[in-house]
Amino acid sequence: MKKIILTLTIICFSCTIMYAQHTETELVRSAFKLEKKAKVADFMQLSDSAAGVFWPIYNQYETERASIGDRKVKLLDAYAASYKKMDAVTAEKLWKESASIQKNEASLREKYAGIVKKKVSGSR
Repeated sequence: MKKIILTLTIICFSCTIMYAQHTETELVRSAFKLEKKAKVADFMQLSDSAAGVFWPIYNQYETERASIGDRKVKLLDAYAASYKKMDAVTAEKLWKESASIQKNEASLREKYAGIVKKKVSGSR
């Protein structure tokens, strides 16, 4: 009975730590997004009408970009987990994922550059 209680306590404690880390990560991510958006707004200096078109596009871009960011974090975790026992197969798998992420990032930027160019006036 004591082992069951101890096991449940450890599981609950571990879940609490993982939740806190996840929450902390999300807080940092949210703060970064707000700061980044403020910098973009300051740089772009959009008119009200252009801003009404631009920001929904930007928000959609950021949503899609976040999934690529999640892939980067998973890749870093996988690299860290296998660092000491890295073999050629694992190394190849990791660099292929890295290359795939880079291609997806470039494609996403190209996609949204075209959308912004088409829908938002070049004037400020």
